[in-house]
Amino acid sequence: MKKTLLLLMISLGLMSFAQGTRIMYEYKFAPNIEKKDSLQSELMYLDIRKDESKFYSRQKFVSDSTREAYFQKQIAMGSTNFKYDGGKEGKVAYSVTKKYPEFATVLHTSIGDSKFALKNERPIEWKILPETKKIDKFEAQKATIDFGGRTWTAWFSQDFPFQDGPYKFHGLPGLILEMEDSTGTHAYKFVGSKNFDDVEKVEKKEELAGIKPGTVIRTFGFANGKEIEISEEQFKKQWKDYKNDPVKNMRQMLSQGNMKMTVNYNGKQMTDPSEMLRTLEKSQKESIKADNNKIEPALYP
Repeated sequence: MKKTLLLLMISLGLMSFAQGTRIMYEYKFAPNIEKKDSLQSELMYLDIRKDESKFYSRQKFVSDSTREAYFQKQIAMGSTNFKYDGGKEGKVAYSVTKKYPEFATVLHTSIGDSKFALKNERPIEWKILPETKKIDKFEAQKATIDFGGRTWTAWFSQDFPFQDGPYKFHGLPGLILEMEDSTGTHAYKFVGSKNFDDVEKVEKKEELAGIKPGTVIRTFGFANGKEIEISEEQFKKQWKDYKNDPVKNMRQMLSQGNMKMTVNYNGKQMTDPSEMLRTLEKSQKESIKADNNKIEPALYP
């Protein structure tokens, strides 16, 4: 009897350790500040565990998992002919991790083909206000903050035992349920919460994203590839360099005498390096110009 009770306690302990809480947000944002009425939407997850949390796009995770599974399968079969046609990519490429209890916060993002990990170097200083309102069934209180080049209004609830929130935000006496910046072009809205394990069964509604129903995939601590750890000032310099010359890496690669490449751009095949560079540079600069409303503009001078 004692042995059975001990095994049950161990089992319950392991189950508790394996589970976390997933907070789900609808994120609405305008990539182009000149088109404030053209808001895009993405489902974001804040996965909270005992010692850490991760904030990320659900669709990007599904897309990355699908691509990784495809290449692993092809490699296992000995194939050298890869014809992955992509799929529905996530609209939000970055993710944010926080380590408890000190809330060491890291932004995982990229510039071009380079991936970076940036530790947050600025304080999260809130002004808590007396105003309250109901969000879903939860009591929420108002707070404001100036951070990263934006002024935000947040609503947090002490009905949750977490002092966390979307993106880098944390430190209020409760969970942040809603946030919106003063321009109305970035907003998070709480849409639900649930428990989760280290692995999750893909539901049928996600079949269109490229993963068959019943597939089991990891949902926490997934790899983002090799990252370069840099300071925020170093990141700003990288961004300025990229804006000035977004094809620098490709130019260096094509300058090697033995490098030959064929690029298919909008149905047109190109083999001439100069034509490739001109076309890619034009495309990248247009993309940079249109994506001018970053969530943290202070990082993108």
